[in-house]
Amino acid sequence: MGKSRAKKGILITGASGLIGSELSLALLNKGWSLVILGRRPEESFRNEFTLPCEYFQWADPAYSAPPEAALNVDCALNLMGEPIAGRRWSNEQKGRLRGSRILSTRNLVDALKKYNPTLKTFVSSSAIGYYGEGGDTILTESSPASKDFLGSLCKDWELEAQKAPGRTVIIRTGIVLSNDGGALAKMLPVFERGLGGRLSSGNQWMSWIHIKDLVNIVLRAIEDPSFQGPYNAVTPEPLTNNDFTNALAQRLKVAVFLRAPKFALELAMGEMAQILLCSQRVKPEALESHKFDFQFQTLESALQNLFAWKDSRHDRLFQAFQWVAQPRKSVFAFFSDVKNLEALTPPFLGFNVLRKSTEQIHSGTEIDYKLKIHGVPVKWRSKICDWNPEIQFRDVQLRGPYNKWDHTHTFEDLAEGTLLADKVIYRLPLAGLGGNLAASIILNDIKRIFKFRKQKIRELFGGSVSQ
Repeated sequence: MGKSRAKKGILITGASGLIGSELSLALLNKGWSLVILGRRPEESFRNEFTLPCEYFQWADPAYSAPPEAALNVDCALNLMGEPIAGRRWSNEQKGRLRGSRILSTRNLVDALKKYNPTLKTFVSSSAIGYYGEGGDTILTESSPASKDFLGSLCKDWELEAQKAPGRTVIIRTGIVLSNDGGALAKMLPVFERGLGGRLSSGNQWMSWIHIKDLVNIVLRAIEDPSFQGPYNAVTPEPLTNNDFTNALAQRLKVAVFLRAPKFALELAMGEMAQILLCSQRVKPEALESHKFDFQFQTLESALQNLFAWKDSRHDRLFQAFQWVAQPRKSVFAFFSDVKNLEALTPPFLGFNVLRKSTEQIHSGTEIDYKLKIHGVPVKWRSKICDWNPEIQFRDVQLRGPYNKWDHTHTFEDLAEGTLLADKVIYRLPLAGLGGNLAASIILNDIKRIFKFRKQKIRELFGGSVSQ
């Protein structure tokens, strides 16, 4: 076996995905030590995933065993699998989907049985696709698996997970709602352009879950020894596609006029259209028996939480986080010096600080910059708001290229280092016209800027924690 770990260790596959990233943060906050298996070389992985962890490359999970040194853990969290809706379902793609779930899980479980037979808990992802088309029937954990492709995929995937040593929990996840990816990432650009609408008849049931509730379900499954077997990770209040569409449009402050006919979806997506067309009225019966407390039981409460930042239909959101191995005090001190912003900004912007209204930054300080956007010189004035040393501050554009730019920086102690989080709410000039025509271009620019910033921060703050 590999070296012993002082903290309780949890092995995670699929850690860099939407669910894996959120769970990794939550587990670190609860004192777990992360051990991650991934397909990419370590340098490539750590360029994207900055949280503290041990990393082991497992380049071909479907056809090889995982590294033995990664398996000395208390718990395993199995989230790996190629995205279901990533590509059209050709026979070749179906083979990849099965291999990335069934064969990979089999290889992981076999290795754990051989090298860590005393593993305490194995939690594995699955999906409500297990049930297939249900019409108006209420589906519970005791409902049978469908015989279609998704049902067979989930059933066989779960059968492999159930062979793991220790207590085994299966999480059958519904539609995950988050600002950082998943279903909403595909819906938002369509709805924000006024092109959203119901799918087919709109009468099919949609069973969903807020990302925070999903994280809490998995944490409970890991830590509560009474959890065992399959659990439907969905809210107790599913909606029809028609009701879901209307609620989303209302929260986004857009109108709904269009409808995507069934034949058009099937023509565009082939067999994969069943993801959108299947009616699945799923009940979290097993969670209710454990008296699980949903933070977001209704879609109204979930959308209110996710879009509280959105004052206008034209507002857009960008979020990023990064962990550094330095104490919060020294990291905040660096960001308190406005001249350091130049070091964090890519050269193509030609960014320079011109002046600030106060010698020391505090709430109310105004800062003037100059920069270039696609070669065009621009002047920018920001005001510092909510100045809370070592915890948070905001810079809000007073004059500049955007109709709105509101950037919140937060600093949080995490795993003997600091978690930096950026939340940017922005609105493009010319409102609807600018928001629709230039949205993707501007978003790509913002991603380039923060990618550079992430690498620079890694260079500046890499290494061990200062004492």
